[in-house]
Amino acid sequence: MSSPTQDHSRAARLREFEALTADAARVVAVLAAVVRAREERGWTEAEPPEVRFAASGLDGVALPAAVWVALRRDDTATVLEALAAVSGRTFLVARREEMGEGYRLQSVEETRPVPDVAPLLAQLSRMLEIPTDVLAVLGQWGLDDPRTVGEVNALFDSRFGAAGSPPPAAGALVMSVQEAADVLQLTPAQSTVLATLVRKVGVTITP
Repeated sequence: MSSPTQDHSRAARLREFEALTADAARVVAVLAAVVRAREERGWTEAEPPEVRFAASGLDGVALPAAVWVALRRDDTATVLEALAAVSGRTFLVARREEMGEGYRLQSVEETRPVPDVAPLLAQLSRMLEIPTDVLAVLGQWGLDDPRTVGEVNALFDSRFGAAGSPPPAAGALVMSVQEAADVLQLTPAQSTVLATLVRKVGVTITP
């Protein structure tokens, strides 16, 4: 039977675990917004986005297509479960002594897996070609930060146009501002002008 002190300690540890889970949920909510922002700009690839996402994982830590679908639907609980399933991190809730075989005391630990957002950040980064640290910063800001939605839209507007605009035609060349600047060998000042044009009005180059 546990003592009042042990019960209090366990409750305090559970609150710490809930805080860790809430931090992960905060990041997942932002990444769900990233996924929806990408899909709002059309998808011309033959493979559905969830299939492409599943193929972007690394051996041993690949998240399934269902995670992309859960992000699309803003189903944070399902994503957290998937992240906990692949996580190598555990949280010690309590440790107690119990009578084991041969009437010997043995230590029993109560642990819970901690949802680890690192595999999700890495897999989305590979699929969307957005640096992992950029996604991580957006996750740290959270959806409550007024900067977050604007930055998410800017990431995709420069590549695919504003949400609701027609997707590029099949076979059309789509590239980021930096890629275009590299191909055209633009100076930093010219690259800045191009980025402004793309962000403000969109740019289409015709023969």
